[in-house]
Amino acid sequence: MTAFWNVVAAEAFKLVRRRRVYVLAGLWWLLLPSLVLIVGRVLVSNLAASFANEAGGVDVLVQTLASPFGIARIGVVGPAYVSPTFYVIVVAALAAVLIGEERSHKMWKTVLVAQPSRPAVLAGKLVAAMLAVGVLLGGALVSGVAFGAIGTLFLPTTFAGEWGGLLRTYLLQWAFSGALVAFAFLMLYLARNVAVGMILVFFLPGLLEALYSIYAAVVGFQPINRFNVFLQGIRLRQLLEDLPTYFFSANVYAPARAPVRELTAAFTEAAGADGLDIGGLIGANITLERAVWVVAGYALLCLGLLAWRFVRADVD
Repeated sequence: MTAFWNVVAAEAFKLVRRRRVYVLAGLWWLLLPSLVLIVGRVLVSNLAASFANEAGGVDVLVQTLASPFGIARIGVVGPAYVSPTFYVIVVAALAAVLIGEERSHKMWKTVLVAQPSRPAVLAGKLVAAMLAVGVLLGGALVSGVAFGAIGTLFLPTTFAGEWGGLLRTYLLQWAFSGALVAFAFLMLYLARNVAVGMILVFFLPGLLEALYSIYAAVVGFQPINRFNVFLQGIRLRQLLEDLPTYFFSANVYAPARAPVRELTAAFTEAAGADGLDIGGLIGANITLERAVWVVAGYALLCLGLLAWRFVRADVD
């Protein structure tokens, strides 16, 4: 147990001295909330006194986006909607420091002489990565609240919001990030090259998912004729809706994307658009309960392969 905590302390010491960690924190903690405040200010300046705000719609939009609650929510939601997602960029950068640099600098033998217990070394590095992700996520929450509080001085915003649900979203997304950490560690360790490993982390899941989607959509369907074309169309649509429920990238960001699904559902209900179905665009058919089991399966698979390879393989 002492070896494990020594590894955690050593890896934390290494991370706090890496410039990339502070660059990531600056983008997440400073740039993102600043941009949201600027957008809120532009909306108020250009639309608050216009006909568009006769029913208070602009004020509601500004409250949704640029309030303390809104900016804190964007801090967890926004990074899940870029490609590659900011979450995987953060995890890949951390994994490159924690497990990639030893391979690049041929330091594994030195590390394993200092801490001869390989399971302790691997577990300590994984825990250090999860702690770093937690610090970055926690900082995004705190900075979102702080920037939103500043925004209340010149925007029509308040501290209203479902803070308990937002904190739950942050905690769930941090827990789900464990699967990302395990996958990134596995790719970087197997690739034996930091650059190649990071490319695999960024693009391999999406590539495999796209290839499988094409395969499933093309193979296994009967020839279309006038009698079965309607049934085949229904079958294809159902297949395309069901496939993402098992995809890694669709499930690992489920907590961060859940607020968008909730806002979309509320918007369509308020607009009376009962027939509007955009669930496929935002993964509305993925529930958090199902995502927990899917992500847990991926995490166990990656951790099992990583532990088996790390403990048994020779190092150089």
